[in-house]
Order: sequence, then structure tokens, then C-alpha cells
Amino acid sequence: MSSRLHLWAVILVGLSSASPTVVADDRPVPLSKRGVDRLSPSRGPALLGAVFRKTPRGEVVIAVRRDWLKAEDPERLKRVDASLAESSPRAWRRLLGRIDDWKKTLKPDSPLRALLDLERKRISDLLKAVDGGGRVPATRFLTLVIPPKEIAALTVQPAARKQVALVSWVEGLERVETRSAEDLAAELMKAGLNPATAGAESLWRELPVVEDDDRTWRIRRVLKACQLAEPLHFQGTGGLLLAANGKKGGGGLDQPVDAKMIGDLVGQLLGGDLGGDLGKLLEQLGGRAKPRGGDSSPLLSAARRAESAGRDAFRVTRFRHDVTGRRTTVTSEFLVRVDRGEWVLAWQESRTIEVRARPDARKRIERDARVQGVLKLVKALGLDGGDRAIETAIQFGAATQEGQQRLDSGFLKFRDRYGHRLDGPLLWWDRTLRTTDDGSGRKPGGNG
Repeated sequence: MSSRLHLWAVILVGLSSASPTVVADDRPVPLSKRGVDRLSPSRGPALLGAVFRKTPRGEVVIAVRRDWLKAEDPERLKRVDASLAESSPRAWRRLLGRIDDWKKTLKPDSPLRALLDLERKRISDLLKAVDGGGRVPATRFLTLVIPPKEIAALTVQPAARKQVALVSWVEGLERVETRSAEDLAAELMKAGLNPATAGAESLWRELPVVEDDDRTWRIRRVLKACQLAEPLHFQGTGGLLLAANGKKGGGGLDQPVDAKMIGDLVGQLLGGDLGGDLGKLLEQLGGRAKPRGGDSSPLLSAARRAESAGRDAFRVTRFRHDVTGRRTTVTSEFLVRVDRGEWVLAWQESRTIEVRARPDARKRIERDARVQGVLKLVKALGLDGGDRAIETAIQFGAATQEGQQRLDSGFLKFRDRYGHRLDGPLLWWDRTLRTTDDGSGRKPGGNG
């Protein structure tokens, strides 16, 4: 090699070794591949976290990691902490009074008293520490409520990618806000965790203290009480809702059920000619009773029955079959009374389940005395296609059971989220249901 070529080679090697190497992993990950939501405010840095909801007024409620906010927007963190330093002691003092008032309504032997005593001690200790010169304990996550006028843009991730980010936060992975969901999922899987099924509920326990208005407090109180006693639960389809867990009849819980209604239910369950024939038979056995007039809304009817029974909360679980599509949709709702004649929808979830053979569920259903009665009736009638129709009905029943089990699990998760402590996290509800005319001229029913 000539001296000139050798010199150029040395220069090129030197330049290549001195220049920074561009590594793909160091490039910013596009938002389309991450698991966190992004809110771009009209002023200041973008917020990366998990959007909980948009309020009817257009506000966005988003949770962000404290350490991330400290690095990216320390001025906002200072404002948030200053607000919490003022509001938290005020919320605790009000909560102590509410607990004392609640205990006065309980019987001396109520097991709820012990839970409230523990909660009261926890809150009293926190308040004493702050009054003694201490600070409000810092939480890992903060809840920010951003007014619509301060929002320039909002991107909410698909549920699957967002779940990866939430689980990654729970497990303490680094840089969750800037890494791809795929990268985070790979690290979780390496640690033996499936992000699709791993729980992220513990995050709700790491949010700041909140101040409840009177209605929100009533809902939170009910959820705390639900830890010791299941709420009243109506189950059914269409306009037929039966109190599934009532200890005894009466007290306003019974719904008048006529033969026509039962016939319609059997027809929907069994489908085809068999369902129609059995429905007509039941009508004949019942004297062709006409359906009673009632509320157009099953939820409204259930709320009135709960009021008559003196209950302040109830669940409704309903199913709807799609015989052609071979699937069933199960929906469950939880309502709480917040005022006289006024209920709010505090929780709702729905699942659509494919109808297929489920041998274990089939055995459980066939052991049910009511199902055995229908089977005997079909055999006694000797109707064409009876066995096939019964098989279809049992498969739909098994799918409905699976859907209900998933919804029951979802409700327990919701209940425990808010039953853990009485000073948080944020709680909200959907629409309002009125069982009486409130004097405004509006008819009873639901509103957004």
C-alpha cells in the first residue's frame, strides 16, 4: 500500500471510530408502538401515562408515574404536590366525621364496625403525622384532571398494548413511558409473566387521596359494605328479572311472573318449533294469562323493587342470545341509590361468549332440578327435534354461565378496588336513573 493510500486509510478509520454509531434501539420509539397514552397540553411537555376516562365536561383523567413527571415536568409536579398538601388533610378530617356518622347507623354487633375502626385508625395516624410537621405521603402515581381548554391532542392506546404498560408499571420495569409494548412484553415474558393475564389492580392503591362529594361518598360506602355482604342481584332476560340471591320472597323483591312471560322465555331459550310449542303449552296451563303492564326499562323496574325492599344497591345481569350467530351476550350492571328516587350506574360490563360444546358445564346444567323438569316435559310431549333443541339450549346455557362467571369476577375486582381504603382512588359513575318525578317535568328514567 502506498504511503498516500495508507494515510487515507488511517484517516477513514479514525473518522469512523470517532463518529457516533447509530443504534436502532436508541432511536425514539413511535407512539404507535408504545403502551402508554399521550396527552399533549396547550402548554408544557406532553403527558405520558394511562387515561382513565373523559368526563361529560370534556376533562381527561390521566394517571402518570411520579418519577417520570419529576424528570419531564417538575413545575407541574410542584403544583400537584402543593395541591395535595392542602387537600389531603382536609379530606381526612371530613372522612373521620363520615366514618363516625356511619358507625352510629350500625348495630353493635355489625362486623363492619371492625373494618371501619381499622380504617379510622389509619387515617387518624396519617393526619397526626401531617399535623405534627410531616408531609403527605408521596404516591408512586398521580392522577391529573386536565380541562378541555388545556388539551391540544390526545392519543389513547388499544387495550392490549395499554395492558402491557400497566403490568410493566406494577412490576417496576424501567422506562415504561418510552419503550415499545413489544419490548416490555418480552421482558415480562422472560420473567415468567404473561401481560395479557397478569393483574394490574395494585396500581389503584398507589394513587393520591381524593375528596368525595356526598353522592360519591354514598357509592364508596356501599362498595365497602359489599365486602361483607353481596348486594341484591337480579338475573334474567328481556323484561323478566328475578332476585337470584334473595333469602326469602316478599319485601318488594318478587316480580309478578305470568305464563305468557315464562312462555316467551322458554321460546327464546329453546328456539324453533319446540320453543314455540312449549311456550304455548305453558300459556295454556296458565290460563293464557295476559302480560302485566310494567316499566319499559328493566333497570327502572329493578330499582323500584329494590327501593320497596329498602335496599340501597343492586346488580342486574341479563343475557341475550343470538341463535343464528351461535353466541350469547351477557351484561351486568351495578346501581347505587344516591338520593331519594335517584340511582346511578356505578359499574357496567358486557361479555359476548361463543356457543360451543362445554362438557363440564353441561353436566352441571343437567343436574339442575328445573332443567330436569324441562327435559322430562320434552320427552313426554314427544315433539320432533326435541333432543336437538334441548342440546342447543344447554349449550347456550353453558355459554351464559361462562359469561356470568367472567362478569362476577369483574365486579369483585371493581368492588375490591374501592373497598381497600376509603380515601381513594377516584370514583365516578355513568348515567342517572330516576324512579320518581323530581318536579322538573321530566319523566322517570335514565339520563346521561
